[in-house]
Amino acid sequence: MRYILTIFTTILIGVIMSAYSSKSLSYEIDEPIVLHNSIAGQWGGHTFCYLLLGEQNIFWSATAYDENDKTPTAMIGQYPLDGSSPKVTTIRFTEKNVKGSNQPQMIRTPDGYIHVFIGVTYTTDNPSYNKGKLRYYRSKDPDDISTLIDRTELIPTELYKDFHLRMNVGISSDGKRMVLVILAISEDCSIPFNTPVIFFGERQELDFIFQKPMKYENAMGFFYPQVAATDDGIVIVGEMWDQKDIHSTRIIHIDWNGKLVHQEDLPTNGNGSYFSYDLRPINPKDWSRLIIYYNRSPEDHKSCNHEFWEYNTKTKQLKLLRSIETGYGLSNSGKWIPVSGDYSIFINNPSMGQFRIWEVNLGGSGSVDGIPLPKTNPFEFGYQATSYTFVPNVLQGSVVSDEVYFASDCFNKDKKPDKSGPCSFLLWRLSNFEK
Repeated sequence: MRYILTIFTTILIGVIMSAYSSKSLSYEIDEPIVLHNSIAGQWGGHTFCYLLLGEQNIFWSATAYDENDKTPTAMIGQYPLDGSSPKVTTIRFTEKNVKGSNQPQMIRTPDGYIHVFIGVTYTTDNPSYNKGKLRYYRSKDPDDISTLIDRTELIPTELYKDFHLRMNVGISSDGKRMVLVILAISEDCSIPFNTPVIFFGERQELDFIFQKPMKYENAMGFFYPQVAATDDGIVIVGEMWDQKDIHSTRIIHIDWNGKLVHQEDLPTNGNGSYFSYDLRPINPKDWSRLIIYYNRSPEDHKSCNHEFWEYNTKTKQLKLLRSIETGYGLSNSGKWIPVSGDYSIFINNPSMGQFRIWEVNLGGSGSVDGIPLPKTNPFEFGYQATSYTFVPNVLQGSVVSDEVYFASDCFNKDKKPDKSGPCSFLLWRLSNFEK
């Protein structure tokens, strides 16, 4: 019950909002809301979204952290936007050979049902081989995670059944189709390690019914995928680790039959890390123009760039819209958020400290400065640091709102460097944008 008391306390503080101005953009920001105060760090949070916006609720997911209870426990939470009582549903994995689980991936269908996908890792008699299995749950009622129904039986296990759990999900704009992408493995190497496979799901009544998964690429170091399930097929953007000194980003576009439509690597410039950390439509009503936030970080830490690329699903063309050069200390990853027209903001947390807000006109030019975002300094609230940045995305079924919600897993004061927790899941709201 500790986290519920914390939430209520923070709600009382959060009704006091302050107005701020950053160059030509003004906005209001609330005090942070503590969704939970004892979670494990949000694994893979650069690209995976553990925040989902419904009509009346924010839904979130995490794994529990309890130093005295090592049982892997997934959590799906619900924070009502009207200030009523929050809810948390837990799923404990108590089988003997369970090693752990990843944070739940969520999608929301337009009728309000929440669909949850969790990867659970099991040990085997082979100490060098652990296998990941998929679990699928669906909320019993729309926009209410109080009861989750286990629908894992709907996921086929033919062809591919063991996985490396770097997975993600996406839903079509009409909510009738979805996809899950993941990496398949096998102990006997009959399936090469990290074979990219995709599950196609079709909504039938309340559940998604899945076809047999299919391979969409050869085995590769393809990690942390982001997924857009568009009318023109599925666009997957992921990180490539095949080269020792150059870590890059690849776009793979396949049709709804699994056939490759287009493949392209984003440009690199010498050794370093060149990764995509966000994917979302430029217009929430038109998913044919996808914005890719691309972080260029050369090995020498010079000429770092925040870049915004557009991939057109109809023309199969990729083009650079805006490149913002910045110092290495301000180059941490973040999330791009459209506000109105061509105007947008970018939020990141340099050096895992206070968040910054960047005003970005995708058709503009010249320098752009990130301005510290008030009420986001972790030290002021008793935390060691902020970690990942989460923003709801329509590609997972989040509704469109005039308000911007973003969250971070923050290191608690007593978190040790060698431990995954305890961390707190903090939520902020930006509102009343004016330009």
